[in-house]
Amino acid sequence: MSVEDRWHHKGTRKRTADYGRGKRWRVRNKGARTMSFQKKSDAQAHDVKVNSDLLKGLVPFDPTAGRVLVSVAVPKWLKERYSDTGTRRSVASRFKNHILPTFGHLRVCDITTSRVMEWWAEMCEKTKPNGEKYSTSLLELVYVHLGSFLKTAVSGATKLIPVHPFDGWDMEVPRRDRRVRNIWEQERVNTVLGAMPERERPIGLVSATCGHRQGEAFAVALEDVNRFRKEITIRHQVKRVGGKLVLAKPKGGKVRTVPLADVTATAIAQHAEKHGTTVVRCTCCNKDWHVVFTNAKGGLIDRAAWNPDVWHPAIQADSMTKGGAYGIHNLRHYFASRLIEGGPSHRGASMEQVRDYMGHGSITTTSETYGHLFEQAHERARALMDDLFSAAVYPLRTAEGR
Repeated sequence: MSVEDRWHHKGTRKRTADYGRGKRWRVRNKGARTMSFQKKSDAQAHDVKVNSDLLKGLVPFDPTAGRVLVSVAVPKWLKERYSDTGTRRSVASRFKNHILPTFGHLRVCDITTSRVMEWWAEMCEKTKPNGEKYSTSLLELVYVHLGSFLKTAVSGATKLIPVHPFDGWDMEVPRRDRRVRNIWEQERVNTVLGAMPERERPIGLVSATCGHRQGEAFAVALEDVNRFRKEITIRHQVKRVGGKLVLAKPKGGKVRTVPLADVTATAIAQHAEKHGTTVVRCTCCNKDWHVVFTNAKGGLIDRAAWNPDVWHPAIQADSMTKGGAYGIHNLRHYFASRLIEGGPSHRGASMEQVRDYMGHGSITTTSETYGHLFEQAHERARALMDDLFSAAVYPLRTAEGR
């Protein structure tokens, strides 16, 4: 028992110097805050609870730390959580519009499961100024953002709350359908690449054969290419930071190496020989890289100008309209689909290989995006076996024939 009588010496009725002053019963547990109570029963109940929390790993915990306002804690969390300025700005905007109006005036310790459930019910019914409901993708994002903030509040260096308010919440959260439905066929890819200007065509080829994101394709450097091992390393992307185009880490900071087709290696080499390269110092590694693809002035390519000048005319050559559904990211999806499907002399890649080549943060992302393509690959394999053996007859062996 950790309950002490402040008014009497231990085991005696001899009075202490504190007799008659303050609360009589004190609870001291190693790793937890010391508390005092007027009644012994209250002190004993608190002692039981603290010991239970210690076993659960919920303490040591300073209950005063969570008294900071959510509106004060969120900006600090954003700065620590997101090193990328653009991502931080987007997440901050969602907090400002959908989370802080409900929780901003509260202390972090005042966020309870019931308050979160009330907020979520309001979010599911919330509408835009034009009367439309918000998309499932936005609902999922704000739910994840709030959950991530609260997770840090529980397990961060400064513990603000002892338990995550989402714990024990069995309410179903809508999830976006991440499956890629519109996979381009080879003919469409050939048409689009063929419609691109000669100087820009290798950029599309890199995305279609190596799975580069657009910014990653713009950042290809000679140092990334290893023709001897027939592979290319994706180390950077071109992005705008503070109004300036720079070389930065790829999405999620995940550097990856993927197979390099001979046709792509040749295209990169010929482009560098004909148009030269530009030396650019990277902001993440502070090294110089010979960037292959540049604009007419030798600078890094800005997607805001490249898309309308190069990409949109190329897709319109195949009677496609411009828009998110017809972005260059489709070439990356094409690459993933070809990995999964394989070919007559090449077995399809596993989900783990696709995850690594695509640079996904987890196997879950790969499964949610391309899992249905693996199912189609299984069906094609089954159909192939039927075709191969349909001409042969294999009678069932009977007991007499054994």
